[in-house]
Order: sequence, then C-alpha cells, then structure tokens
Amino acid sequence: MASVLSRLFGLHKYDATSRSDAPQIPNSPVPDIRPLLTSTAAEPTTHTLRPLENWSHPFQDTRDSLRQLTHLANAVAGYYPLGRGGLWHGGVHFDSGTAGTLEQSSVHCLADGEVVAYRIDTQSPKTAYFANDRTVEKPFSRNFVLVRHHLQPPKIEGSPDTPPSLIFYSLYMHLQDWATYQKDSTLARPRFWPERPTFRVKQTAKDVFPDRPEQRGLNVRNKLNGQVIDVLPRGAEVAISGTGQFRELESSLGPAKLLNPDGSIKGYLSTQVLKHPDRKETRISSSKQTVNVRAEPVIADNVIFDLPVESEVTVSGEGEFRKLERINQYVHFDSLEGAIEPVATDQIEVLDQPVAIKAGDLIGHLGLYQDGGANQPDKKLHLETFSGDDVEEFIEASRLWAQRLPEKDRTWLKFAKGAPVVAHEGNVTAAQLQASSTSSPVSAADLLVPRKLLDDLPADRKIQVPATPTRKARTWYHLKHLLHDADNNLLDGWVCEEPGVTPWVSPWAWEGYGVIIDYSRPKHLLASFLNAIGRFSDEERERYRSIAEKDDKGPMKSRLYEIIGRNPDGTLMVSELLAALERPAHAQSISQMVLYKESEWIQQPKIWDALDELLGHSGSTPHLNWLAEKQRIAQMGWWREVAEKVGLPSWGSAYHFHPIGLFGHFANTVNGMLNCKICGTTLTLTKDFLSEICGSEVNPLFISAMVEASKKLFNKYGLDSCEQITHLLAQAKKETGGFLHFRESLNYSRRTYTAAKLYRLSPTVINAGFSRKGLSFASDEEKLNWIDEHLIGNDAAYGLHCYGNAEQPGKDFRGRGLIHLTHYETYKKCARDTGLPIDSNPELMEKDFAVAIETALWFWKVSCIAAIAEDPSLNGDVGVTAVTRPINIGLAGLPDRQKYKREITKKFNAHFDSRCKRND
Repeated sequence: MASVLSRLFGLHKYDATSRSDAPQIPNSPVPDIRPLLTSTAAEPTTHTLRPLENWSHPFQDTRDSLRQLTHLANAVAGYYPLGRGGLWHGGVHFDSGTAGTLEQSSVHCLADGEVVAYRIDTQSPKTAYFANDRTVEKPFSRNFVLVRHHLQPPKIEGSPDTPPSLIFYSLYMHLQDWATYQKDSTLARPRFWPERPTFRVKQTAKDVFPDRPEQRGLNVRNKLNGQVIDVLPRGAEVAISGTGQFRELESSLGPAKLLNPDGSIKGYLSTQVLKHPDRKETRISSSKQTVNVRAEPVIADNVIFDLPVESEVTVSGEGEFRKLERINQYVHFDSLEGAIEPVATDQIEVLDQPVAIKAGDLIGHLGLYQDGGANQPDKKLHLETFSGDDVEEFIEASRLWAQRLPEKDRTWLKFAKGAPVVAHEGNVTAAQLQASSTSSPVSAADLLVPRKLLDDLPADRKIQVPATPTRKARTWYHLKHLLHDADNNLLDGWVCEEPGVTPWVSPWAWEGYGVIIDYSRPKHLLASFLNAIGRFSDEERERYRSIAEKDDKGPMKSRLYEIIGRNPDGTLMVSELLAALERPAHAQSISQMVLYKESEWIQQPKIWDALDELLGHSGSTPHLNWLAEKQRIAQMGWWREVAEKVGLPSWGSAYHFHPIGLFGHFANTVNGMLNCKICGTTLTLTKDFLSEICGSEVNPLFISAMVEASKKLFNKYGLDSCEQITHLLAQAKKETGGFLHFRESLNYSRRTYTAAKLYRLSPTVINAGFSRKGLSFASDEEKLNWIDEHLIGNDAAYGLHCYGNAEQPGKDFRGRGLIHLTHYETYKKCARDTGLPIDSNPELMEKDFAVAIETALWFWKVSCIAAIAEDPSLNGDVGVTAVTRPINIGLAGLPDRQKYKREITKKFNAHFDSRCKRND
C-alpha cells in the first residue's frame, strides 16, 4: 500500500479520468476500533524466541551504515517517514532507483527470528485504471513475509540481572508470485516453505547431456553407481525411494527416450537377454555390454535403445519377446534437494508453528508493482520494521543497561554539532591540524560514526597522536563528505577523536533516538501536501487550513523541520526530504525517529473515504481511478487477519523504526563487525588474508565460508580477539592438513601397520568397538587376527568399529570438521547446542564448510580455549602447547602447530592493524 500512496498524486481530481457518467464502486466502511495508546497488545510467546545474534542487509550491501542510509535517496519513491505523495510511509523502498549499485535479485532476512505469516498469490493481481477513456491493467504484488525478532542487549558478566528486551517485526512487501517460481526452476525457494515428498535436481548438478553438451543435469543410472542411461535437467522434480548414496527413481518408468507422451514406457526385450524370463521382475544378462530394446516384438531394424547389462527390469507377456513395463533407475542423492512450496496460495497464512529463520536467509524475490501514475511496472521491495511493545520503556531501560556494559561495546564515535573539520591540504601533521581547527568550518549536525568505518580508513587518512603529560592520546581522521556545514555543503577534511570531547557510545544507549507519537491521518497529510505544492485555490486553502495544520504542526513534521534546519511553514517538499537524505548526518537523524503511528496495512476504508473530497470524488462525479485505488488498498491489507495471532495490537498502531537505520545501528555489535575485545581492531577476515595462509590448492568455497563465519559466527562463539583467531587458524591448518581434509582418514595399510601396531595405536576405541559388538576373544592372538582381518586397510570398517554408535547404526563418528570432532557423544552435544543435525548426518561436517567451521567454533567455546589463548603469560610456543592440549591431548603434530602459529601471526599482523602483537 505504501507504493500506492507514493504516486497518489497521479490520481488527483484534475486527472482526466474523473468522469461524471461512470458508475460508483461501493466500499463498505469498517468501524475504527483503535483503543487508547495505553492498551496492551496480545503478548507473543517469547520464551522460545531467542535473542537475535546476527543481522544482514536485505541485499547484502557491505558499505558502511551511513552510505547505506544515503543510498535510499536514490529510490524512485517510498522514503521514511514520507512518501513521494506526501503521505505517511512507515518503511523504505528498494526499486529501480536503488538497483544501480545493489544486487537486488533476491531479498534476505534482516535479522535472526521466526517467520510468523506470509502471503503469496498464484499470480499477482492487477488494477484497472482509466486513461484517455480506455482501461489499463496495472499489476501490484501484495505478497509479503512477516518475521518476528527478539532484540536484547548482551548480559553483564557476573550479574544475574536480565537485560531488557523488545519484540519487533520485519515486513517484506511486494514479493514475487508463485507462478514465477513454477516457471523458473532456477529460482531459489525460501526455506520457510515446507518440503514436499518430491525432490528437485540441484542447480549445481554438472552431468552432461550427450546430445546437448552445453546443458547440465543429473545422470540416471541402471543400478547403484552403474551405467548412465538418462540425464535429468536441473530443476527436474522427482520422487525417490531407498537409502544410501544412490536412491531409486520412482517418478518415471524409464529413460525419457523410451517414454510415451502419457508417461507409459515402450519397447520389447528378447527373452534371451533376461536372466529369469519366466519372472515379472528380472535382470538383463548378456555377454555383451548392452542389449537392444526394440520398438516392436520382432527381429528387425527397430532398435530404439541400448540397455546396459545388469539393469533391473519389469516385463510382461509371453513368447520370444517380453513387453517392457519398467526399468529401475537410480540417481545420486546428494545431487537432489527437497522440493519446497508454500502451504497455500492466494490467502494469508499465519503459521501455527513459526519457522526459525536466520539473518541473511532467503525471504523471496522482488515482485512487480505499477503505481497508478506510472507508465511501466517496477520491481520493488517495501521493507518495514515495527514493534507493538512499549518502545519508550525499552529504550529507557536499554540506556540504563548500556551504562553497565564494557568499553568494548561502545562502537559508535560521536562528533557533536560544532566539531571543527580541517581542510585537507597535502601532507599535514597533527600540530598543523590542531592549529587550523579554530578557524575551520564546523559541523552543523551531530553524527555517529561506526568504528568499522574508522578502522577501515587507509593509513594516510589516520594520524595517531600519543599522550603527553598535559593531554590524552588522540586520533585525527580524514572524513570525506560525511559532515556538512551550516549551508548544507558536504565537508572534506580532518576531525579529531579526543577522550572527553568525542565520546564512544554503545548502540544500546540509543544515542540520538527519540519516540514521536503522531496521530495525523492520511487526510491531514494529503491536505498539507496539496497546499505545499500549490494545488489549492484560495477558497480551498481556507477550507482545508485546519486539516492541513494538524499535520504541519504535528510532532512528526516538527521534527523533520528541526532536522532540516528551517522554520515550519507548512511547505515541506519531498525535494527537501530527499536533499536531507543525501547528507549522512541528516539521514542518520531521520533514521533515529521512532514513530508511533497507525500502520498502512490495516484495512480502514473510512480513512481512505475521508480523502474523497480532497481528490474530487463524489457520487455525482466519481473519480474512477481513486475508486480503483481504494480497491487496491483494501486488497493490500493484512493486519486484521494477522495481528492478534502473532502478538501485534489489533487496533493497528505500532512503533515504527527506520529498517536500514535499525540494521546499521546494531549490525556493528552483533554481526557484520568483529572487533578485538583487547585492542579494538576490526578483525573480519578477508579473502586476501585467507588465500595467503591457505595456498592455491584450498577450495575457494572454504575461504568464502571462513569470511562469512568471521562476520556472522565469531562474535557468537566468543572468538573476538587477535590471539584467538591466529591460534584457531594454526590449529585448524594442522587438523585439516592445510585446510584440505575435513574427514579423518582411517585407512591403516599393511605396508605400515601390523595388527599389533594398530592395536597399540588406539586400544581404547578398538576395545570399545568389541564391547559394543559383544565380541570377546580367547587369546590376544585371536584378537589380533580379528583386527588384521577386519580393520587393517579398511577405512569404512575401522570407522564403524571404533567410532560407531548403537543409536545411529551404519554411521561412524570419526574426526571431522575444521577441528576434528570425534565420538558420538561430542557430535550429539554439538548438535544440541548449535541446532546442526550432525548427530544424525555426520557427513555434513566434511561436506558443508559452514558446518565444519561452526562446529569448530562450538568446540572452541565449550572447551574454554579463549582464556588459554588470551593468557598473557602463555606467549610463543608455550601458548601453542597450552592451546593444543584440549584439542589433542597427546600433542600430536605440536611442532607443526607452533610453526603455523608463527607464520599465521606474521601474516595476520601484516593484514590487520592489530595492537595485540606478541613475539609469536
């Protein structure tokens, strides 16, 4: 609906489509049931919703948070808190205007949470507008996803106090319709849709079609790991049965070349090639590699397929030939993925059991939306964040909590209004900058700058000044076009960080934020807007003056005037708002406005009927496009059907946050920014650094997974110091043989091992296997004979014997992952704590790099290795020895681990501005 309002002025009463002879389209008004502000919303069950730990930009924008805010001024329409048509707009738009520097093909979840409701139409509806006496059908996507989140400051170490918390929601509106997913099998589907019993061939399948070498798909084989008899295209949906690496294909009777249009199979086989010709189900047997499948049951030149020997077939009939009824086919299971689809289409789905979703997970894709005044549809996202909780109370409690948090949690540097900005001129010194600061232009607004932005500045844009007996240490930063002067000119110059002058503040202090309670309705905003752009006659201006002033003098507009820096005169233009959004300090101040207002998504027909007079609609002179617009608005709403079921107030008012402002405000603390808790250096790993310590043979997907883990997981598991990271990488490099092997090899060959030597190597696990199997031996010789016969040179058997478990028969729990976790009980504990299903699917740790990394981080945390790695008394090789002990109690490979630590630390210090440098 916000998109509708952004172009509302295309529907003004002076539009040529207002016709007196057109019929009126009825609307049934719904009574306003909004209670007083002090009423309470239904409380969601928060005990199962964990506080969020990670954030993600919806389009993976990696620029600093200030650039992310100013980028939104490029949107075609839909700004916070006003749309292009001058009406209240509770979110922000990403559309063709923002697409230039963003990859907007898919939408990602803003933060950890749970999906509570969504709607996806089979096909997005269209609205019939009138233009020059003809009807124009314009599409509008009303598809949305609603996610619930739990925001809470970190606990205070050693304190039993519970931090304050807030439930808020993120809304993703105007998403793609279901028909588009059905047409395009390459389009990824959101994981909160349920899986069907069928599967799809993955888009990563790389098998080649014999007659179409440019096309890729999945081989279909005649038996387990047998000969290829067909190829399935990527995205093909299939049904399978069985277990193991290869599963039987149940959704077709045979290769595509043998199938009739109705799915039945054609062809005949000679009884001479059937191992058991008298049986219905038999196997192909021949001295040749393949046998002929014939179109007709005769010996003639009618061969239509070559079927490999050992193929399993079902046949019917009698005589010299048998009618082919089925060919058993097998496919590689790991090349398939679950086929998922929405619970239902064309209706709102409120989930009885919310589905957990992580920051960055796929929400959906941009749908088409064409405003009433637009010539072409646009792909756009309306993104919104709001809360039904008492936000004022939460912010007050959060500010008190922030005072108790450690210094390292203060990640924003505040440059107050009036801060000098010294012009950049050549090779300046700190003394020259200090001398020039009194005569330099000053900042005209407060600005919070994230630590990451400052840490990422190149060396020539930072000057560190050591402390003197009379003055504390300080740092000069060269900031380009972040601050502006009193004439709104962006400044390029040096600013000084100085203790006691430029404070570091915690995001939990909500510096600059304020709650605004504003009850103005669309009628008030529209009257103000029409007056501002000169659409009123003198008589209309006088008639609507009191209505317009309710908005002009209201708290929301008053705050906007204050930010922009001019007197409130009722002529605030969208162009002024856009100019403000292009200045980082103003864009940040606007993003700090928390507005308590009625949601755009509650169906309140009488609110929109109140605009009829302003837009020139009446029973005698109907405005057809406005009537069509109101029908569209009614279809867009979802609040009434969803609110009380998910914990939102039924009357439709909520506290609205700027979504990208909220993301940028907290992403630096929970995710997206990793700072050393000792020296404060930004530690997010880079591909260049990892490539240097890994070497050319390491899979680049592993390097990418490590970069992502440093953004999203290191903070979560407390890996937040220079020493911890270099120790972890050194240990992992040894454990995985140079980041190449994420599965322990148990293939002890006879060339190197005798049964006695193998038993001496691992007596505990070998005896555990005997105990689990109930095996006992009359003598040591008998035991060694059994080991020689069953375990020597047999990786699979050794794994099952020594690392198997009765709870998971057929699986072994050998060392796997970045730091080789071993034994079922360890896998089970890790699965319980992380939610990763490695206790039932241990192979995930060797096949999925993200899983391999996260399980290592879990082990690091539960083994309390952080304290060992950061112990200042454990330097050099002594420290590596201490860190190694909980990982490998026998200290196997210790010299390599010590060497890797020295090498990695040297490279780490070359890439990162670490102040924790030791003689490692």
